[in-house]
Amino acid sequence: MKRQHEERDQPSNKKPKHASNAVTAYVPFTHRSTVTYNRAASTAPDLTYDRLEFLGDAYIEIIASRLIFERFNYLPVGRQSQLRELVVKNETLAEYSRAYGLDKRVEVAALEQMREEGKQKGNKGFNKVLGDVFEAYVAAVILSDAEEGFAVAEKWLTSLWAMKLEEAVKDERPVGGHGAQLTHSDYKADARKMYDPAAKAELQKRVLDNGVKLGYEVDRPPLELKGDQLGQNRHFIALYLTGYGYERRLLGKGEGKNKVEAGNWAATDAMHGESKGIVEECAEKLKLIKKERAEKKARLLAEQEAAAAGSPKQETG
Repeated sequence: MKRQHEERDQPSNKKPKHASNAVTAYVPFTHRSTVTYNRAASTAPDLTYDRLEFLGDAYIEIIASRLIFERFNYLPVGRQSQLRELVVKNETLAEYSRAYGLDKRVEVAALEQMREEGKQKGNKGFNKVLGDVFEAYVAAVILSDAEEGFAVAEKWLTSLWAMKLEEAVKDERPVGGHGAQLTHSDYKADARKMYDPAAKAELQKRVLDNGVKLGYEVDRPPLELKGDQLGQNRHFIALYLTGYGYERRLLGKGEGKNKVEAGNWAATDAMHGESKGIVEECAEKLKLIKKERAEKKARLLAEQEAAAAGSPKQETG
């Protein structure tokens, strides 16, 4: 029975891996107390998790802020700050470190002594170490992949925090159920819930061609917010496609604090929502068009070269 309870407490999603090289393979788990170094040369920071922890702490803070701002925007700013503190504090991060077995990889001088003292002092000292290790691991994940590292870490952390945040706000949802619930599977598959500031550019790259138009139009008048969001507006944008046999085909809708953000949400809806199939169909058509153009250009070039090679040389005299 105890084993079943422990298994339920484990995160259901696997932790992402970071690139395994001579440094990141052990640095996220190495405490400075285990390193001796020349103070004049000061090489220790590169051999311990201090530098990664500094960066990981900032990444975790901003990922939590993005998530709470987007998903719980109906809450006052003070309450949003409380939720952020809930998920970024050492006790929470140490909990994840233990769940993923990172505590077994930590290299700290007098580790057993620290553990024993922690049992009698609320485990604060060792929790701080494990919290730092988790932050360092997150930084290692992000740094290991310049293109996808941040997105991987953001999806992972969002999935980890889902149940804790939902439990914290279960009695605070406004009438009408505003604010979609978070689940572990939410961010594994549903890219519609992740704000992408480059969504419009990505959609344009995938489908835009001569004679093709992506029209971002105001869907309805802006809404002036009230309460603690007084002075702010919500903008609503609808996205239409003309081309590839479609005439003003609605691809998606979005809303945001300005037209740019609302447009990016509309593009995200188009690529990952109900019109995903249409976007993929148009993207495939564009690939074929580009391929045909490239082949035609290659044939024309070959013909020109052949003509040049077969033409008689002009005699000079």
